[in-house]
Amino acid sequence: MQDFAKTGVAVGAAIALTVLAVSMGPRQVRLDLYDDQGQEFFAGFTDPDTVSTLEVIEFKEAAGAAYPFVVQRDDKGRWTIPSHGNYPADAKDRMGKAAALLIGLKKQVVVGDLKGRHVEFGVVDPLDPGTDTAGRGTRITMKDSAGNKLADLIIGKEVDGKLGEHYVRVPDKNRVYRTKLDGEVSTTFADWIETDLLKTQTWDIGKITFDNYSVDEQRGEVVPGDKYVVTKDGSNKWQLDGLDATKEEANEEKLREIADTLGQIKIVGVRSKPEGLTAMLEQVTGFDRQILAQSLAKKGFFLARGGKLYSNEGDLLFETKKGIRYTLRFGELVVGEGEELTAGTAPKAGDKPSEGEAAAKPANNRYLMVTAEFVDDLIPEPSGMRLPQEQLDKRAAAKKEIEAIQVAVENWRQAHDGKLPATLAELTVKPAEGEPLLKSLNKDPWDSDYVLSVEGEGFAIVSYGNDRKEGGEGIDTDVRSDRFAYEEGLKREAQAWQDYNNKVEDGRAEAGKLMQRFGPWYYVIDQALFEKLKPKRADLVKPKSDKPETAAPGGGMPGATDK
Repeated sequence: MQDFAKTGVAVGAAIALTVLAVSMGPRQVRLDLYDDQGQEFFAGFTDPDTVSTLEVIEFKEAAGAAYPFVVQRDDKGRWTIPSHGNYPADAKDRMGKAAALLIGLKKQVVVGDLKGRHVEFGVVDPLDPGTDTAGRGTRITMKDSAGNKLADLIIGKEVDGKLGEHYVRVPDKNRVYRTKLDGEVSTTFADWIETDLLKTQTWDIGKITFDNYSVDEQRGEVVPGDKYVVTKDGSNKWQLDGLDATKEEANEEKLREIADTLGQIKIVGVRSKPEGLTAMLEQVTGFDRQILAQSLAKKGFFLARGGKLYSNEGDLLFETKKGIRYTLRFGELVVGEGEELTAGTAPKAGDKPSEGEAAAKPANNRYLMVTAEFVDDLIPEPSGMRLPQEQLDKRAAAKKEIEAIQVAVENWRQAHDGKLPATLAELTVKPAEGEPLLKSLNKDPWDSDYVLSVEGEGFAIVSYGNDRKEGGEGIDTDVRSDRFAYEEGLKREAQAWQDYNNKVEDGRAEAGKLMQRFGPWYYVIDQALFEKLKPKRADLVKPKSDKPETAAPGGGMPGATDK
């Protein structure tokens, strides 16, 4: 019985341990599975300003390849897009939004640790070397200036019925989570740049020239074509040069549309210009002309003898009130879409279309090259006298002294029955009682004496000015108490010249900034906008209206009615 009892105890203990193990097993698995739920993905990543590189990798199943989009900051703090020739990125605000997507992001719900379900959740790494393309997610990586990863996450499918909630996974980890993502990281080129190409306003444009020459490619010659010039008159209305005023008038509506279009040109894509071309689109001296010409011709631009650049669609020039002349040269149509359009990236192996598909590619855009230069003549010079600042300062000082002397003379007259002093020196003589009217009598700024000029019962205090002689013109004009209005006029003229100088300085600085921007690039723009900028003469005019403008009763505007 003892042996049987011992055996029973042993069996009972084994059964008890088994029950305990079964009861404890699932609980332990549950603890392992949910041990990081509610924690942040990247707890050490708190400051968006520490991001120096953003990489977003998308997998396109049709192409069977991963497509990276990178924005990075150089050592001078400038953001660029490497895939687009390091084109400048307008990234500060957008990078902050991108970083905010991952900063503080929490692991809301743990889904599981099984790698076999990654395809189901769409969280397969897009860079996975495997041949199976199904279930690839989008990988977002942010790095600091030293290349350290601040955040790295694969974003998968959206959870059914949960708007904005996605399956996500940290690369090199099997665990999958569900989490709410507030926003998204764009990989669209236009979202990361300043798309306003010309940065001009309709009201600022004063003249537009449509130069419709053509290029004879066989003979290598430029063939002159129709040229239309439109300008704004003094009443801010557009006028066409060469208009037959007896039969026609400018089509104001069409011309306003064209001016508006110039302010609407957006950058669709960019290409780096070839070596051997200056920012003003002229051949660099000594550069192989044939190599440069071949590169340009592919995009619809041609080098003439002497190294000047022409385009196969003519030029459009417009001038602004800031004194800047823009020249737009239009090239060939641009085919393709995606990065092939925005960056000129050759299609990857899986993207290469068949011959028929290639012919069907969209061609809704066109090459454009832009230059900007400051033209002094576009800023009208003031008509008034332009005196050196030194002379203006001396005249102002003389006027102030003359005003004080004038007051002293008036006080003298009141004290001497309306008589004037024989000389200005008498104003400094101490009377029997009180103080002299002037403590001292200074020389004028040109080191000459002030003069009391008596004319009948009146008088004037005079400085003979720069030439120290009575009278004179221009810089030698006398400063007189009876001609202070002249001095005020000189001040207004000086301000007009200062305003002119400021406009010239600002215009040159603006043109310099524009050329820094335009200089390295071809641009790709919308073909529809290009077509609006290529009018025929018939578009710019309309038959002259026979209806004269008449005032409404009571002097109101035509068509106005009393209420």
